[in-house]
Amino acid sequence: MIWNRFLACLGLLLLCVPLASAETYRVGLLAFRGEMLSRAEWAPTLEALNRVLPAHRFEGRYLTQQQLDDELAAGRLDFVVTNPAHFVLSRGQGLNWLASYLDPHYGQARQSVAGTLWVRADSDITDVGQLGGKPVGAVHQQAFGGYLLVAEQLRRRGILPTELDLRFTGYPVDALVYLLRDGSLSAAMLPTCLLESMVQEGLVTRTDFRALMVQDDAICVRSTPLYPGWSFAAVGATDENVLRAISRALLNLEYNGRPLWGAAIRLDEVERLLADWQLGPASDSASPLRLLHQLITRYWPFLAALVIIVLAMLLHHYRVTLLLLRRTQERDKLHDLIQHKERELAQARQRILVGEMATGLAHELNQPLSAIQAYAQAGELVTEAGPQQEAFGHIVAETERGAAIIRRFRQWATQPLPVAEAFEPAELCRELVARLGPRAEAKGVRLSARTDAGTLLSVRPAIEQILNNLLGNALDAHGRVADDRETPDQQNHGIILLSAHHEPQGWRLTVEDDAGGVSHHIIEAMQQSLPASHYHGMGIGLLVSHRLALRLGGSLTLVNTGEGTRATLFLPEEN
Repeated sequence: MIWNRFLACLGLLLLCVPLASAETYRVGLLAFRGEMLSRAEWAPTLEALNRVLPAHRFEGRYLTQQQLDDELAAGRLDFVVTNPAHFVLSRGQGLNWLASYLDPHYGQARQSVAGTLWVRADSDITDVGQLGGKPVGAVHQQAFGGYLLVAEQLRRRGILPTELDLRFTGYPVDALVYLLRDGSLSAAMLPTCLLESMVQEGLVTRTDFRALMVQDDAICVRSTPLYPGWSFAAVGATDENVLRAISRALLNLEYNGRPLWGAAIRLDEVERLLADWQLGPASDSASPLRLLHQLITRYWPFLAALVIIVLAMLLHHYRVTLLLLRRTQERDKLHDLIQHKERELAQARQRILVGEMATGLAHELNQPLSAIQAYAQAGELVTEAGPQQEAFGHIVAETERGAAIIRRFRQWATQPLPVAEAFEPAELCRELVARLGPRAEAKGVRLSARTDAGTLLSVRPAIEQILNNLLGNALDAHGRVADDRETPDQQNHGIILLSAHHEPQGWRLTVEDDAGGVSHHIIEAMQQSLPASHYHGMGIGLLVSHRLALRLGGSLTLVNTGEGTRATLFLPEEN
């Protein structure tokens, strides 16, 4: 063993031979318990370096964390010995980690730093949840074992630093123990093993204190997991030979039979912890994700409740939308039903109007027709046989036919139509031409028919009434044309064509004239449920004809042909 030490020292001395002249190196040491205790703790390390590297001088500077940061920023330090959190936070100063401190309590560097949350033994605080609003002491905002580790455990239990009455007392950390003992603080965050060391030194009594969040299997009472320990780091670009010599000296250094330093270890856990607190170099790039993770981890009950509320609102919105859609559909159906009922009511009113008009016309026309019939019968009785008697007979027959038409007119306007029967439209057209022929000749109008053979199943008297009205309207139109001529004696040569054509869908009966056409108002009115009022003698007759066509299941339309008017009555095959 002695021979190995001799060879190691010899090797170090040989490395130091080519070094430049003696140089003094300033070593900054974090004196978290004060300068006197720090001198005693780090004296073996400094003495070993001075002994192994006699060509150089290593001087210790025992500083608080703030002083250490200031000295590093000013470039007045060559080496530092500090906790892992301070090492990570100071990487911007170009620190180069040479060795890791082997804690005497745990005998290793990987797991040697922790924190403990202490209260007075007689305190009524038994759970960390009771700390809200109470004074809790810590040494510094960036102290690793003296604040960050304990605060992280509190945060994981849902207790934020803002909920505590935090008081950072500064160095030395021993002052926190005295403040807690004297009752100035309700709790104190201390580096693990500090209280045990002060008890061994006779500074405090162990039974005066009680720890919270105690971890199992702890050499010293601790409230947090163990993290990597202290480090010896070079500042800036120091000579490589010197760094190699220092590293070998630290790794071979023993005190009271135990090694003091080991190989440098990774600080990934420390970096992650500092990033969670938005400290250190890794916090900038990973902060959004880590903040999100912290937010979810810390507030997951509230987030879950928020998600449930949002889902409930979405479901409620979906349900309201469905109800609104259903109500809209019901409203549209009701609107259509109301419109249908309104159309039916309008048609009923029209039927009532037509019935009232038909009743009034029938009542008014029956009296003159009865008088004409009576006079004709009297003339027939007093007149001898001959042309006069024949004429009176025609008058009586026409008055009887007129009375029959009025009765049917009144019946159709107020009662259902008669039962449909089969008849020949060609025969009906010939009868109408023969009946209205003398009237047409008197007006100078040539009335003709063009028909197809076949039968139609419908109400013959109703169709006869419609065609009779249309032919009468055409003759009246020719009469108005004749009245409007500049030369009254000029003979009219008008044409009226009555046609009946059989089509696959039904029969199309047409009355076409060349009397100049009708107003577009009448044509537009025919497209509505109720034609326009009386216009040039085509009011009530056209109204009745239109209504009869609809009741027969057909349609009646008017169009101007350029020379006159074409009225078309279409009747389906079955109606």
